[in-house]
Amino acid sequence: MSQLSGTLREAADNNAELLSELSVTDYAPSSLGQNVSYIADLKAQIASTDEELARLHKITEDEKKDHIRYRDSNVKRWAHKLGGSKGKAKFESRSEKEEREFLDAWQAERSAKESRDELAAALAGAEKDHSHLDSEAKRHDKAQAALDALYQSIFDGPTPDVPGEDQMESNLQQAKQHFDQSQAQTGTENMALQALQRADQTLFKAAKYMEDALDMSRADMFGGGTFVDMMERDALANAQNHVNMTLRHMEEARRIQPAVEQLTEINIDHGHFFSDVMFDNIFSDMDQHDRIKNSNAQLHNAIGHLKSQLDQQASRQKSADAGVRNAAANLEGTRKELQRIRAQAFEMVNGAQGAS
Repeated sequence: MSQLSGTLREAADNNAELLSELSVTDYAPSSLGQNVSYIADLKAQIASTDEELARLHKITEDEKKDHIRYRDSNVKRWAHKLGGSKGKAKFESRSEKEEREFLDAWQAERSAKESRDELAAALAGAEKDHSHLDSEAKRHDKAQAALDALYQSIFDGPTPDVPGEDQMESNLQQAKQHFDQSQAQTGTENMALQALQRADQTLFKAAKYMEDALDMSRADMFGGGTFVDMMERDALANAQNHVNMTLRHMEEARRIQPAVEQLTEINIDHGHFFSDVMFDNIFSDMDQHDRIKNSNAQLHNAIGHLKSQLDQQASRQKSADAGVRNAAANLEGTRKELQRIRAQAFEMVNGAQGAS
């Protein structure tokens, strides 16, 4: 027993240092696991987006060629003119169709490019976090291995002579598992909250562009002309881009946390190029203004719905954070209790030695 007492005294400072190191780095292993999963998901999304970009670019180029070829085809133009008003209407309808197909393809490619840029930025941030978390996890593993070796050398196997030591050691393992689970949960809730916050930011920008479109539409009703029409259409295109980004962020949030609800429908009405721009009049301007107002109403309904989702996710995040704090306190308390039992065992050894 005197040998055990001497061993404890020799290991006391090392034991305290290792316990402190573990307490500081306890968060790292589970956070690193979350980070690795997040990076893998981002890389998969980027790979998928790159494939989609290649597909969309080909479509855009094909539609652009068709649009230019049809627009510049004087033979077809004169052939339709020979057909009178019906021929002219047919040419304009076909031309509008080619224009719309090209603009839709260009819009889809543009939206995918912006999504790709966002994913790349998120990946850069995640990889920066990975470097720090990997370093901290290695610190944790090194301290844990050293502590395990220290305890193994002192308390190898069952220790029936030390009351409560075996049970508390088991409690410590359970407390560590609970902490890891709690840490993983708060990581999940935090990533979902961040995705919703990104959705909120892009939807806010979409709302600003919709206000610009409404302003241009009002000006157009009072004779704004072609330039105002094009400004209006550009604002609507930007609003659509940011709505698309919002929906992608919402999908990411729902993948991470299934409790997040799908956003209410947002339909940005872009109007009709030929009727709204080429054949502009007060009636088409009024109709387009009403369509923009309806789209704006849908967007603001979605803003309210997203605000509700943000509040609910923030509550889940807060609850998860509280769970981590409780789990960390329990883990630290269990470690201290195990240390107290072991220290008490040596005190008993010292007492027994003094009595003899």
